[in-house]
Parts: sequence; structure tokens; C-alpha cells
Amino acid sequence: MNRPITHISVFEPNDKNAGAEVSYSTHSSRKSFHLPKPADSKYAKPLAIESFATDPQIYHEWMSEIDRYLRKQKSLK
Repeated sequence: MNRPITHISVFEPNDKNAGAEVSYSTHSSRKSFHLPKPADSKYAKPLAIESFATDPQIYHEWMSEIDRYLRKQKSLK
């Protein structure tokens, strides 16, 4: 029961609480769904980061947080 996908569309959500809307079609049906809304990048910290891959101000803020954390850990020893 393998149905080849004939068309895929991705749209910006109309609802600000939803992620992107994805719609795909086969020869006999169509399915639409919303992807999960991405977390606010100001609060969702990446697992790894390159300085060129993000906004310089946000990168600086995250590095400052790391510095504060490491200083706090050092003072606890």
C-alpha cells in the first residue's frame, strides 16, 4: 500500500500558536498538519553553537551566561 507523494506544500501558520502548516498529496488523498512551533530562540539554548551561526548579540548573552556559570562553579570548589 505504497502511495507516492505527488505534491508537498508548506505554509506559514495563520495561528500564531502553531508551527508551519504542511500539506501533501497522493493520487487519491491529501493530508495536512502543523509542525510543532519552534521554541523562542532567546530561551531555547542550543546543544552546540558556532559564533557565525546565530545573532551576535544573542551569542554574546549566551557566552556571558556560560562565563557566570563557570565562575560560580569555580567558587563552589
